Amino acid sequence: MVTLSLLFFLVALPATVGLVCGRGAYSLGHFPRRGVLRTGTPIVYRVRETSNCPSPDALRVYPSEHGESYDYLAYKYLRVEEVLPDGSIVALTPLREHQYLRRNDPNLRKANLIERLRYADRFPDPAYR
Repeated sequence: MVTLSLLFFLVALPATVGLVCGRGAYSLGHFPRRGVLRTGTPIVYRVRETSNCPSPDALRVYPSEHGESYDYLAYKYLRVEEVLPDGSIVALTPLREHQYLRRNDPNLRKANLIERLRYADRFPDPAYR
């Protein structure tokens, strides 16, 4: 019983008060639209690559047909620099290059909280110009 009341007072009550009284992004009446990308938003873009030596963080590594190289998936950690009026995105790479992406690309998604914390050094710094 003590654990249940402790859980209520430490988690449920502050969350409820924050939803009702808060004016932030998660207050009642103002839920953010899923998938909204703004300038500075960290994004993850999945690409299929071919190489003789895949990177250590490569996923689904398969040898090519004749075994001379490997096909694999890699994640690119980008940051939105600009959202164009037609909905396409100008993303900034860690090497300060621009990459133009379609908003409805199935390989494009917003970085989740774990990725933003774990791979923070891989996303380009928005303050650096």
